Amino acid sequence: MSMRSQVDIWNVLHDGSIVAFIGECPGDISVKVEIEYLCEVLATGSKFLWVHLRSCSDAVYSPFESSASVMHIVHLGDCDLEILSAKEEENHISVCCTEGILRLDYLDATCELDTGIPVPVAMLSQACKKYWDDWDQHSKDDR
Repeated sequence: MSMRSQVDIWNVLHDGSIVAFIGECPGDISVKVEIEYLCEVLATGSKFLWVHLRSCSDAVYSPFESSASVMHIVHLGDCDLEILSAKEEENHISVCCTEGILRLDYLDATCELDTGIPVPVAMLSQACKKYWDDWDQHSKDDR
């Protein structure tokens, strides 16, 4: 998976909340993302998505209001991480959250519904585009 595709996953999950991390770093990590609007557009009945990070060598959260970084996977899920955007850095991905930056470095990522059914990033992107296009249309209609 290209670095661009890895960044795209996190940008598609805009406004999603990271509520849990499972696994070991270094190693494979599963990230639980609650993102109700995207799950509704997918119309699968799912309540959240899993993002599986293969061969994750770095997962560190740096809050804006503190110099102390959170590096232990178990505690990352307690950090109230609402995803805003992501970008490629020199050798990692920076996921900008409302309260800080989540730095990730991994080999590959896949997504799946809470039911275990894989969801291609292209499908997530289409669902996201549909949601925001509909939202834009509704806001124009309300004017």
